[in-house]
Amino acid sequence: MMQHASSSPRFVVTGPTGWIGRALLAMLYRGGCPDAIAGGEGVAAFGSRHGTIQPDAGPELAIRPLSSITPDDVAGAHVIHLAYLTKDKVAEMGEEEFFRTNRLIDDQLLTAMQLARPASLFVASSGAASLAAAGVDRHPYGLAKLEQEARFRDWADDASVPLLCGRIFNIAGPHINKLEAYAVSNFAVQALEHHRILVQASQPVFRSFLHVDDLCRIIIRAGRLRLDQRKPVDLCGNEIVEMSAIAALVADAIAPDIAIERPELNYNSHSSYLGAPEDTCLISMRLAVDPVDLRQQVRDTVNWISEQREMAARAFEI
Repeated sequence: MMQHASSSPRFVVTGPTGWIGRALLAMLYRGGCPDAIAGGEGVAAFGSRHGTIQPDAGPELAIRPLSSITPDDVAGAHVIHLAYLTKDKVAEMGEEEFFRTNRLIDDQLLTAMQLARPASLFVASSGAASLAAAGVDRHPYGLAKLEQEARFRDWADDASVPLLCGRIFNIAGPHINKLEAYAVSNFAVQALEHHRILVQASQPVFRSFLHVDDLCRIIIRAGRLRLDQRKPVDLCGNEIVEMSAIAALVADAIAPDIAIERPELNYNSHSSYLGAPEDTCLISMRLAVDPVDLRQQVRDTVNWISEQREMAARAFEI
């Protein structure tokens, strides 16, 4: 591997416009935050196309196409790889094209890193990879994530670069997008618009949540400390909660008189998507991250959604 001399920014983020990417950039530019970039540090962002992004409290950042990333961009940098097609794209694109496109995304980064060693690498995997590995759910998304984990692990072994591969389960907090797709945000939108919450699941559904800020702190601190963890780590919450309890927490964060409705439950089956909380607990202890409790996670999610709705309403009035 050739090591390029480079003035590479300290952090390289792929996929900066998604939920985690936006939350990560907000933290890196947050005034007074111990995990924010320091003097002389910087950030380079790479997405699917040219564009810009404005962190909450920072300069407008240029987004370059990932296809243009070079060895000089990654040399000596903390690379945070978030770019990937989401699960819903399988039905839209077809399985073969889904795999092909995601392999191309990874190839673009791997090609740059073949010639220039980064300081550290974080790869955002998914709890779906755990399900696929266990044979519980062989959905193409989980299988693709398993393949991605193996490719970057093999590369990191050859390059001797510190790697953390995080299997992310359910998260909550600010910068959430695709509001209809997630339980907390879906319930919040229902409560704000209709003053009632309909829980559609007719079987018990169990989840746990990790605050997106805690996730970002883990990513940033692991990179700075060159934490090397070859086995994928589950990044999830430590409190198991059923869907009705999630709805109750959302209602409590908005108004005490919000009605919660749900069809009669069938107890012959249930859904669990939880991860191994001890994984997250251990890495949080190691990195001195104090996880936000579930009630506050819900409040932060609801507050973010409410603020965005208010901003959109004011912009419409103008």
